Amino acid sequence: MGMKIWWQHIFPTQDQMEREVGFTPSVPLKDVEVHFQKHLQTVARPGTEINAFYLKHSAYMVQSYYLEMLNTLWVIDGVIEAEKQGYDAAIIGCAMDPGLLEARQAVDIPVIGPMEAAMFLACTLGARVGVITVMDELVPMCERAIRHSGLEARVAGRVRVHDMGEDWINMLFEMILKPEVIQPQFDMLCKASVKDGAEVIIPACCALSPAASLLGYREVPGTGVPIVDVTLAAVKLAETLVDLKRSVGLGKSRKCSYKSQPAQVRDLMRSLVYMARA
Repeated sequence: MGMKIWWQHIFPTQDQMEREVGFTPSVPLKDVEVHFQKHLQTVARPGTEINAFYLKHSAYMVQSYYLEMLNTLWVIDGVIEAEKQGYDAAIIGCAMDPGLLEARQAVDIPVIGPMEAAMFLACTLGARVGVITVMDELVPMCERAIRHSGLEARVAGRVRVHDMGEDWINMLFEMILKPEVIQPQFDMLCKASVKDGAEVIIPACCALSPAASLLGYREVPGTGVPIVDVTLAAVKLAETLVDLKRSVGLGKSRKCSYKSQPAQVRDLMRSLVYMARA
């Protein structure tokens, strides 16, 4: 039996970007999407359908806690829509795992955070994990995701940063079409993490991770240290959680942290927020 997985991007369509903030990406997002979808399907089982969706609204600059919070409102809207449309699981398309707890409270289908999935997987591959994100401003958010997993003690050294330069927004999209742009910096950061004691590397970004994979970068050369792609880890965890729910009824806890409000209450409160926004 097949399954459907909803990948929720944390940004809107290219047309919406151009209309709202006057930003035109240096590469067409439709081309980026084709490459990204093919990448996700490389580890998906036959019969697993993965569809990516853009935000209806966006706060764009999500390296700010406040703006991330505004953006996350619409991310969770997407997760709720995934359940309404009959999807079996939803993945939040950002390695900072924004809104993961809130999304799990909002729906009953499995919701996966790529960073959480990668951290748990990495701990089965090595004792110490090196983490590389893509902006200085994202380091605290990356550390937040690590704390949420309860695995701070497994992190080797500090969270390192892949510098994307002043044109960082375009770089995030270009990485998927031209993954060679991450070199040689990515290789240097990986080797520095290995010196920190890392036995596994996580590129903590849903653009940097696929770029490394598309380059065939499965391990740090000459070290035997594997590299975990957060996007692929998320897909495999989604499949596993759906399988377990179907086969033995194993799902999220309905006590305390992930306990949901009735859908009627959830949707009423959402409508009041949107009325206030208008």
